[in-house]
Amino acid sequence: MRGILAMVLAGCSMLSGCLEFEQKVTLRADGSGTQTVRMTVQEKVLRDLRQAQPAAHLGEAGDPTAVFDEQRVRAELTEAGLELTAHQVDKTAQQRTVELTAAFGSFAVLQKSPLCGSSAEWELAAGPRPGTGRLTLYPQGKLAWQEARKKAEQMRGESDPLVEAFFQKRREQLAGLDVRMCFELPGDVLVWTNNMEKVGAREVAAVVKAEQIKTPEDLVRRLAPRFEVIFDARGCTFAR
Repeated sequence: MRGILAMVLAGCSMLSGCLEFEQKVTLRADGSGTQTVRMTVQEKVLRDLRQAQPAAHLGEAGDPTAVFDEQRVRAELTEAGLELTAHQVDKTAQQRTVELTAAFGSFAVLQKSPLCGSSAEWELAAGPRPGTGRLTLYPQGKLAWQEARKKAEQMRGESDPLVEAFFQKRREQLAGLDVRMCFELPGDVLVWTNNMEKVGAREVAAVVKAEQIKTPEDLVRRLAPRFEVIFDARGCTFAR
């Protein structure tokens, strides 16, 4: 995966240990906005990531601590067209926390942002009714979501010992997972997918925690989700 933050997230999802990750995307009426990220990773997980990196990626590009380096983060975001406006790191003996904010000048720039990972796909379109807009995020890509949805439907009601064994192993690896994704829209929220909740007149949030993953179907759906919201887009100019 391309991107220092994306690499850390991908690695943490494959190794045991806690990961706390929160992201908020604020979209303005003209399509510009900000991405704010807060991530806490256990030092043990970072050590495991270093050991897990193949020999070909032991250089700077494969350094799992790069996300905590302001200069490296700024360079990557600048290359993608975003501006790093804040970067703060807190470190203890057990864990590291990074908080950063990046500004994007248009929705097209957000679509290239590495802060959701290189597989993420963003869509912004007219909503089902005049004067509405639709914002969609596929964190692992649209195709991955479609395949996961199909797979989850096939798994419903089935009992497979091999699948169950794999699920139990992955469930253990995801212990401590705490991920939150928020959208703040330029108009009132009207409709949202059932994996999100409305937390304000113009804001929705999705929360994924390890304890929510109780079945193989849950695992498949949550690892390749779709987050979508329909909002009042009157006065917005991004689609013009």
